[in-house]
Amino acid sequence: MRILTHDQLHRAAPAIFAHQPDEAVSERYGFVPTINVVDALQAEGWYPVRAQQTNVRQAERRDVARHMIRFRQDPDRQLAVGDSITELVLTNSHDRSAAFQLDLGLFRLICLNGMVTPVGDVGGIRVRHGRQIVDEILEGSIQLSHQVPRIAEGVEAFQSTLVSRGEAQLFAEGALSLRYGDDWQQTSPVQPGDLLGVFNRTQENLFKGGLRGRSQSGRATRTRAINSVTEDVRLNRALWKLTEHFAALKGATVAA
Repeated sequence: MRILTHDQLHRAAPAIFAHQPDEAVSERYGFVPTINVVDALQAEGWYPVRAQQTNVRQAERRDVARHMIRFRQDPDRQLAVGDSITELVLTNSHDRSAAFQLDLGLFRLICLNGMVTPVGDVGGIRVRHGRQIVDEILEGSIQLSHQVPRIAEGVEAFQSTLVSRGEAQLFAEGALSLRYGDDWQQTSPVQPGDLLGVFNRTQENLFKGGLRGRSQSGRATRTRAINSVTEDVRLNRALWKLTEHFAALKGATVAA
């Protein structure tokens, strides 16, 4: 994966380069362009490799919408199918809908054509808009970097956890509840069996969309891919927590 240039970042998420916040924010709002944070992280060895922002209908909101940038320390690393790599995930908006948020993310190469899927966002440092944002984000990136060994241990534990088909079914039910709500049995176009594979396949199927299913009216339909920055972060974080709890329960059962 290549390091994104400023031009590529601008095409993917123009709000990164906003010159001013939404006109509705108060005078106490400390505006700092996201690109200042991006450049500071890159100077510290974290390179932007992916960027996106929430789609908005009003053209005037394109420069203040919620956006997300993912960073890697070794973007030139060659990955084999199944490999995971740690990333920093930065989200922000300039319309008061979100503070600067820095998470530790994990990405996994899932097929030979190079498709990479988010595996989870862990940790989390929230920074209110203010003049010291850049310094606080840099400090936060150091704190999150210290969690990388723990994340690697967690992935190894997940991979070594054996589950029955019934347990995989329960996990998929939990994932559908996270995606579609507690009444997922009425609102989800797909069933738990369509997602089976525990974390990696379940997460992949939820995010990429395209699964065949039925609407509440019985009409043939397909699940939608998740393109929202807000939903991407929310669901990834929730799925990671679900997997941690699931692995802990399995460990308790084995220990007993």
